[in-house]
Amino acid sequence: MALPFTKSEAKQWAKENFIGLEAPIFPSFTPDLSELDEDGIRWDVNHIIANGMVSILIAPEGTGMTQEERKRFVSIVNDEVAGRVHTSISTLMDTVEQNIDIMQHHEKTGGTMAMLGHPIMYDPESVEELYRNYKYMCDNTNLALVFYPGRLKVKRWDPSGWPMEILPRIADIPNVVAMKIQGGASLTYVIECFHLVGEQILVADPMPSSWFTTIPNYGQQWAGAGPFYSSQTPEDQRNVKLFNALRRGDIDEALKYHWMAAKNVTGGAAFANVNYPETGILVAFADKYAHWCLGGNGGLLRQPTGRLYDYQRQAIRNGIRAMGFEPREPEEEYFVGRMNYAKGARLKRY
Repeated sequence: MALPFTKSEAKQWAKENFIGLEAPIFPSFTPDLSELDEDGIRWDVNHIIANGMVSILIAPEGTGMTQEERKRFVSIVNDEVAGRVHTSISTLMDTVEQNIDIMQHHEKTGGTMAMLGHPIMYDPESVEELYRNYKYMCDNTNLALVFYPGRLKVKRWDPSGWPMEILPRIADIPNVVAMKIQGGASLTYVIECFHLVGEQILVADPMPSSWFTTIPNYGQQWAGAGPFYSSQTPEDQRNVKLFNALRRGDIDEALKYHWMAAKNVTGGAAFANVNYPETGILVAFADKYAHWCLGGNGGLLRQPTGRLYDYQRQAIRNGIRAMGFEPREPEEEYFVGRMNYAKGARLKRY
């Protein structure tokens, strides 16, 4: 499928078209976790679109999958989206070759973007080699690329964790159109990224609390990927309304939605068992549970993954209630997945 831009047009295309919020989609599996659950994946695609997202980030790195399963996951999502929103792929595989392979597959099946970072099997020997490696991956895809340094901290060269001197060079690569700042980054780091490359590419902080600075002061026009469906519903799109209010300059409206979300003082307890900024371990298992509580497919992920204990699930449910929503029942549906449960699947009892 032909892309709607050439590499030389990618930056301008993104400025004109990539506006709004992006949410991740994680894989769903059959109850025994042996195969992908296509119906569950398709349900989540439509639920994310109904939540007002302008882009879906296909995120296969949060659970154990083969490369062929990752590619099938991509194919299912792109087929169900059918051009209704943008689709991106979280390109953080095991090797550089797998990164390139899945980006090429994503393009063939209808995707337009990729969030590109360095793979697990990589350790740069110099700042220049780090740049060359990233450019090599960019040169091997036609997709519009979102630069993501969040999973490769190299504090031996820069206390921020990333050698800032090469950031403008990365932004100059023709098909690099944006940069995602890792959630939870310091305000100083965020401001420096906007200062260095905000005129070249679309810089985005995914944290709603940061938008009160980044949108009015730096013109942030997109945000993600973040689990925005964990604190809103298709009928009450609070994060979308917050983002749009700030883009309109309506601070009072934005503050109203901010304080609605602030009532969720317990939900963060489920995420405290993994220090994502330092480990790079994605808490997709917690995101999937919160998503199920508000209408998503749910379902467990394969190991290696975290386990949500009963008190952590209860903390998420309490936080959702505090925001004025009622979480789904019964919890057995979450364990097997909403679509599988509707077909009669239940947890095995011994």
